[in-house]
Amino acid sequence: MPMVRDKVKTDRGRDVPSVRQVSVFTENRIGALSDLLGVFDTSKTRILALAVIQGFDCAIVRFVFSDTDTAAKELLDANYRFTICDLVAVEMPASGDGLQRISKALLGAEIDIHYCYALITSERIRPSIVVHVDNPSLAATVLAEKGFSLLDEIDLRK
Repeated sequence: MPMVRDKVKTDRGRDVPSVRQVSVFTENRIGALSDLLGVFDTSKTRILALAVIQGFDCAIVRFVFSDTDTAAKELLDANYRFTICDLVAVEMPASGDGLQRISKALLGAEIDIHYCYALITSERIRPSIVVHVDNPSLAATVLAEKGFSLLDEIDLRK
């Protein structure tokens, strides 16, 4: 059964579930990732997903946090530059063809997948991925209609 909140708005006034990704820009040097992760050493905010994209002289570190607003404040206080965008978080079905089914459902709706990566989950949440697409609202609607369970930031805070 899909997990979409019928006629209930999410925290950010959305009709469909979504999570936010924080992309932090940092130098591409030894210790830069450790320094960045150190921002959250004493934080109650948990890092639930991480992807590092290295360039020649800079790197982009993509995060999903248990509390995006708090993480953004902590990054600002530590003088990091970052952007925030919406992602679709999808629980993987018990069958082994989840990625294939997700990609086919989005292709059928002509939704472009830019990238995806794993989401660290709890005992309550099945293994999941976050997907960056060109139209997160439509992607969430399509995936819910195809029977996939979607996650929202509210789910990640628990």
